Amino acid sequence: MPVNRSPFRILIAGGGTGGHLFPGIAIAEAFKKQRTCDIRFVGTHSGIEKRIVPTYGFRLYTIPVSGLYRVGLIRKLKSLFKLPVALVKSLWILATFRPHLTVGIGGYASGPILALSILLGKKTILQEQNAYPGMTNRILGKWVPLAFVPFEGVDHLFKNPVVAGNPVRKAIITASKQKDERSGEPIVITILGGSQGAHILNQTMVDTLPQLASTPHRLKIIHQTGKTDHPWVRSAYDRHPGIEACVSPFFDDIASVFLQSHLLICRAGSMVNEIIAVGRASILVPIAISSGNHQLENANKLSAAGAAIKLEERDLTPDQLWRSIQALLEDPEKRRAMEAKAKALFPGDAAETIVSRTIAFFEI
Repeated sequence: MPVNRSPFRILIAGGGTGGHLFPGIAIAEAFKKQRTCDIRFVGTHSGIEKRIVPTYGFRLYTIPVSGLYRVGLIRKLKSLFKLPVALVKSLWILATFRPHLTVGIGGYASGPILALSILLGKKTILQEQNAYPGMTNRILGKWVPLAFVPFEGVDHLFKNPVVAGNPVRKAIITASKQKDERSGEPIVITILGGSQGAHILNQTMVDTLPQLASTPHRLKIIHQTGKTDHPWVRSAYDRHPGIEACVSPFFDDIASVFLQSHLLICRAGSMVNEIIAVGRASILVPIAISSGNHQLENANKLSAAGAAIKLEERDLTPDQLWRSIQALLEDPEKRRAMEAKAKALFPGDAAETIVSRTIAFFEI
């Protein structure tokens, strides 16, 4: 099929966290493979997109919008006062950029753009990353002409759903196809609290360091802390010089981190899609207050398949974390079986599926 080289303007709205943003970047990368595109993003000034989107070569608009879900009355009122300004700026973005297609990826910034696009009759799709949709996607999902969902069981919440899996970035897809060159030791344990870090993971891992230091296995720890916790977490590793550690607020080259890792300890947001793409054993700690409890649903799916160990926050203690790690250190065959089961859950390149189905649906 010949590649259409006509200019095609795409607006991708959402973000706030890597869990929303990186699937959007994967969709953008897949569109660029098929069409000559002008792709721009809409996010917030405080979200991760402010730093990440320009590194991928895309322009970012920002709108003044924040969350209404599970926040106090004062913050809720502030968010409501911002909304008219966000709607006016969103209308300006749509009027000046005139996108041929608007893509909602969840998060605060997707709401105004997606709602206005629907009202204006623009071609619009929605991509949901989780086993239970966030508030924005739940509200607008009944109106968007085409919605892409990760699993069966979510589809009833949308007007025209397509089960496509979850898009992962091109670098992760490439990594998933590379030959596994990990050696037996050091065993690399990676802690990823998400793009902003996770204090409870940071604290529990630091409290587990004495037990990790006592193991006969040679270990290397890769720890993404988030910006706030980085200084004191770094200091904690410095007090255990016997443990080789790489500690950073954020890792830009996440594909390289996955390729090195034997075990991942992380939240259960959309990162689970990258875990199954590369095929890695994991200990998942779903955030206790996620919208619709979607992280727990994600963790349940992987643990039920034997691809991950689920530890809920109420059960996360240094002793319990150590026992979970130790079980996989002492039984490498179990760890490798988890890797195979994780890889078996990967449905393929969802971003390519989303782009192909969108082009066919709208005949663009």
